[in-house]
Amino acid sequence: MKIRYFLLSLLIPALVLCTPQQTPEQGNEQDQQKEQNENPNDNPGPSTEEPSEADLEVATEIKNGDGILVTNEIVQKFIEEIQYPERDYSYSAMKKGEEADFLKEEYVDEDGTTKTRLYISPGKCDLPPKYSFRWPKDETSDKYTVKLWEGDWSAEYSVPANPKEDVSFGYWEVRNLRPNAHYHFEIKNGSALVSSGEFDTYGHLHQLVFKPGSAAGVRNVRDLGGWKTKDGSKSVKYRKIYRGGRPDAINKNGRAEAQAEGIMAELDLRGHSDVLSETAFAYEGVDFCAPVIEEGYAQMLRDDKEKTRQVMQFIIDCVKADKPVYFHCSLGRDRTGTTALLCLGILGVHEGDISKEYELTQFAPSGYSISSGEKTRMTRLNGVDYDGAAKFLWNYGKHEDGSYDEFKDCVEKYLLEIGISKADIDDFRSRMLE
Repeated sequence: MKIRYFLLSLLIPALVLCTPQQTPEQGNEQDQQKEQNENPNDNPGPSTEEPSEADLEVATEIKNGDGILVTNEIVQKFIEEIQYPERDYSYSAMKKGEEADFLKEEYVDEDGTTKTRLYISPGKCDLPPKYSFRWPKDETSDKYTVKLWEGDWSAEYSVPANPKEDVSFGYWEVRNLRPNAHYHFEIKNGSALVSSGEFDTYGHLHQLVFKPGSAAGVRNVRDLGGWKTKDGSKSVKYRKIYRGGRPDAINKNGRAEAQAEGIMAELDLRGHSDVLSETAFAYEGVDFCAPVIEEGYAQMLRDDKEKTRQVMQFIIDCVKADKPVYFHCSLGRDRTGTTALLCLGILGVHEGDISKEYELTQFAPSGYSISSGEKTRMTRLNGVDYDGAAKFLWNYGKHEDGSYDEFKDCVEKYLLEIGISKADIDDFRSRMLE
């Protein structure tokens, strides 16, 4: 027994000597860790729990101070990396691919020049990215309020406190965000502020979808804002003029999204067989115009000059009245594309960029990019469509020596000929460019 106590007396000091001694800093760290363990809500550390599949289905969270891309990534690359010359419709960078991934290749054309081609998967990339705001679940509340604002624009949404039972947090998903804007957000539970912050958006194209419940929604929708003038000194304002596909199937959810966006006028460019008799947006104060146009492109510009005048005058008057206007035909491609050509042309956008804007329709799904049964993709080079309309307008500024006026001057001559006044053209430019 004495031997046992003797050995124990030797062992205890050895253990003390082998134990790491705390520095003051280490002691503070342990105290802080103890406080975190006692007050996990005050000092939340990294979660050790794996997110559930349901959690992963929720869009990426927007946090205070974030910068987020709000143009579809593939569309953004197309806009950034493809450059078309004016009056050259000999090639297109669009080529149908098997996947939605962006694939770029360089190739040598028949004339010996190196060009860039993109492979895309139509039907997916016309949708803007989706993001989410999140908050702790609260079983005592039914609704939360989410408020968003930037500049003169603001919108407020009443949203479910707990959208899904199998998600570990409350959330609300948002899309249709405007690029190159500084947003503020507030989330409230009744009068109690749950979260607030600011974030920045970047990208070029303001893409939108007006989604009716679980259906595909109104597709091929985009703002004409963001494009620069040819000299680079100005750019087209956002949230003034929108183009898109037919809004016939829109329901109250889609209408609420359009109203939140600020759309207060509808221009239906379709012909006798499917033109609307009243606005599809159906909320108070929406102006409506339906001139009934059967064909787009050069035929519309040449043979329907009075109706084209009516179209452009309606858009100009909506901008003057500060009523953002949505114009469409059936797909949002042909008559819509011709109208967009006139709008961007008179504002001085480089004609090669206008043709690029026209090709963005190919990112939309069948039924909004091509008609049922069509076998070819509609591009800037098919000989009769976009390039036919562009050549028709270029001819207003063609000289005997083969030179041309600037495209904006060609479009201006055409608009003056059909009855749009110079005063209205100048006023439209002043209101639409910044």
